[in-house]
Amino acid sequence: MSMPKTMAASGAGRGAGRRPPELARGPGARLRRLSLPSIPGHGGRLVLTTRMRLLIIAQGLIFYASLQDEETIDWLGTLVPLSKAQAALAEGLFGLVLFLLWGLCMIAWMRVFTQDRRDADLRDRGPGDRDLHDQDRCDKDRRDKEDRT
Repeated sequence: MSMPKTMAASGAGRGAGRRPPELARGPGARLRRLSLPSIPGHGGRLVLTTRMRLLIIAQGLIFYASLQDEETIDWLGTLVPLSKAQAALAEGLFGLVLFLLWGLCMIAWMRVFTQDRRDADLRDRGPGDRDLHDQDRCDKDRRDKEDRT
């Protein structure tokens, strides 16, 4: 029985027949584990701050509330007698509030990313590096000196 052409044979593919990279031969031909970083790849990009965690939770709650908007308005209708028009208006206003809250979360995400990028730029710049504003100021000072002479 032959295998279909769309399925690969067992063991085929990249790295077939090799030992996993986390294993290496030690003295005495025993396998020993190599120390690997706890987060593979670019681990520094995966760090979640408290602000990020709160934003994730907030967006999850907003998303869940947006899925349950009709049920929430029906529940509100049992507490406070609402006509159909009032219930429709309340549902629309509830959706608008959720939309605005979602937008505020997105603005907060942009601030988090901007702050992270700014911090990364400051870390990457060495003590001898100057930013463009400093370079422009030096060029202007040099031109002013040339104009005075």
